[in-house]
Amino acid sequence: MQISGKKGFAACVLAAAFVVLTALSAACEAAVQTIEATGVYVMGDNDSPKIARDAARQEAMRVAVEKAGVYVESYSKTQNMQLTEDEVRTISGAVLKVTKEEAIPELKGSTLKYTVNLTAEVDTDQINLQEMMKNKAELEKLQQERDALKKQNEELLEKYEKAQGSEKKKIGTQLETNYDQAKIFDEAMQEIQRGAYTKVIQTVGPIVDDRDAAGNPLAYAHYLRGRAYYGLNRMSEALDDFNAAERTPHDDTYPVWRSKQYRGLIYYDWQRYDEAVEELAASSITTGSATTKPSKNSKRPMPRAAGKMKPSAMTSSKPAARRTKRNSQNSRSHPSPRRTNAAAMVEMAAASTGQKSSPTSSSTP
Repeated sequence: MQISGKKGFAACVLAAAFVVLTALSAACEAAVQTIEATGVYVMGDNDSPKIARDAARQEAMRVAVEKAGVYVESYSKTQNMQLTEDEVRTISGAVLKVTKEEAIPELKGSTLKYTVNLTAEVDTDQINLQEMMKNKAELEKLQQERDALKKQNEELLEKYEKAQGSEKKKIGTQLETNYDQAKIFDEAMQEIQRGAYTKVIQTVGPIVDDRDAAGNPLAYAHYLRGRAYYGLNRMSEALDDFNAAERTPHDDTYPVWRSKQYRGLIYYDWQRYDEAVEELAASSITTGSATTKPSKNSKRPMPRAAGKMKPSAMTSSKPAARRTKRNSQNSRSHPSPRRTNAAAMVEMAAASTGQKSSPTSSSTP
């Protein structure tokens, strides 16, 4: 009996040790992964040190995202999920967090180069792959916006490197401004990807509140803050920012035109179908084709289903409150043609923006 008791005690100890080791192993797998990445830019004649530093940082960020992808891919396998290369890159860009940055200028002979060393983290314990894959379409759209802005700066950098004299100075001034803004905007888009909408408001707030801010940066800052309010289901504030983005003079540098899509989604959610159709038609959404910004000189394309609508449905001058009440009454019995038309356009807008559907607001203005 005594021997049996010892064996039982030993078995309990071994079982407890196994549980502890398993827990420690799981903790290690979920631990924060530290990444170090380096970017280098060799300056040419009359190159700006600031541009050199920012270009080196952009290269370091690219390397960091690639390294983060290794951890994300490994973690996805522990969750029994198979991600494509693009999905790994998108998720890596969303979860990567820079914790330390160091810029080092170095002169070798007559050549000056900038080296930027980044320290970043990937916290696999904070990655909800299942949830992120549910929002895959929206993540991909945001990543496309981020990539487009980076490509713009890369192309501008190539022009800067080839330019001479006053042209080089002009491009350099624009590039320095672009890099400063790109850092803020990229951070905001990354926060949207993570669903950290409150942080987005804090990130772009200084630009929106800056009295000297104008043009493209101000318009895009309003658009991004509108995206954040939209994600928080604060629709009135989102609409205010989308309206401000449209009012602010801007060109095609940033995709501010997407404000129209979100305004259309909001109006549809509020049962203001005439305005929803108008906004979505203005954003040039067409079935089976990519969404592109319409030319300012081009006529607004009519939706394919518009032929089923009475002309007054697109140009009604009745107050919004009366239209909303009538829409609500009609929806109880059968969908109106304009509601059906708006619903079809909302589906296309949702696909274009990456939204599954228009969130339901708590109240209708």
